[in-house]
Amino acid sequence: MISVGLDVHVRNSFACAKDGEGRVLVRGRCGNTLLELAELLAPVERAAKGGDERVRVVLETTTNSRAVKRLCDEYGRRAGIELTAEVLDARRLRVIAESVVKCDRRDAAVLCDLARTNLKLPACYVPDDEVFQLRERLRARADLVRVRTTLKNRVQSVLHRRGILRPARLDLFTKQGREYLASLALDAAGRRALDAAGRRALDAMLSCMERVDEQRKESTKALLIEGKRPRWAKSYAVVESIPGVGPITALTILAELGDAARFNSRAAVANYAGLAPIVRDSNEKTGRGGISHRGSAHLRAVLIEAAWQAVGRAPQYADLFARVAQRRGKQVAITAVARRILEDAWTLWRKGEPFRHLTPTSTSAASAAG
Repeated sequence: MISVGLDVHVRNSFACAKDGEGRVLVRGRCGNTLLELAELLAPVERAAKGGDERVRVVLETTTNSRAVKRLCDEYGRRAGIELTAEVLDARRLRVIAESVVKCDRRDAAVLCDLARTNLKLPACYVPDDEVFQLRERLRARADLVRVRTTLKNRVQSVLHRRGILRPARLDLFTKQGREYLASLALDAAGRRALDAAGRRALDAMLSCMERVDEQRKESTKALLIEGKRPRWAKSYAVVESIPGVGPITALTILAELGDAARFNSRAAVANYAGLAPIVRDSNEKTGRGGISHRGSAHLRAVLIEAAWQAVGRAPQYADLFARVAQRRGKQVAITAVARRILEDAWTLWRKGEPFRHLTPTSTSAASAAG
């Protein structure tokens, strides 16, 4: 087997390739294009065809690791060689992550040597095209929501800097609120309450908000249609049956987990999302810290929002929130509910069954039994 280690960057990668006996076939840098990769790995292709050997390529997780993996797969198909490309978890690959000396040549060589071993390396999940596209669309919509929130805050700050206080209980971003903002030219005494610079800033931000709102609504509509496609329809309906989980949250859970079958337990799902607490057990001392915050921050954010809705709609989540809040506070409690929602979503997804509401009596009995 021929092993190739790739230290990947945005525009280029450094490669180190060795044959089964440890002889270096390639060591050098190439651009992240099919042509440049093929030119660099030409000796690997000749050796693979000459010895009828397969090629194993390993690379660490980066922003563009999925794209580089697909590039390697395409190269293998076009070259007519048996090539497998694996993306390794950089955080779990501590031999490189905690290295004192960091350089491309060294990292590529270490990856190559790891590929030559028979060890089970910590591979990352690489989403297929459908999952990847759904993730990108959901994250793009989340970006629009964040931009809209930023613009709202900027509108408020324009008014606050000028000492303009909106009427009590008036939402500035409803129809009535927009009319109020449009009327901010003169105060009751005839003095200018909003100067020309403030008026221009306000109009510009409100105009941007309108365009962002249009894009957000179009994105939401397209995502709701996506949820009805055969790939997602059944699991989407199951996950959305959970109280507090709306259409966008349900799709986010499906997209970020990707495939329910790749997890073997509820704890594994929570750990993947960064919702599992850090546990340190050493020399008869055991300590539990906060959650690890590993994995998708986007997934954790939508789960926290869903948790606040769920505690008022489902007795089992309300009971969990009350018990944890009494001991640890509300923030820890809502995180515990978010974790429970994710674990329940995975369980129901695996079973293909909708959510079942439990009565307060049954939840109390279940917690006592546990």
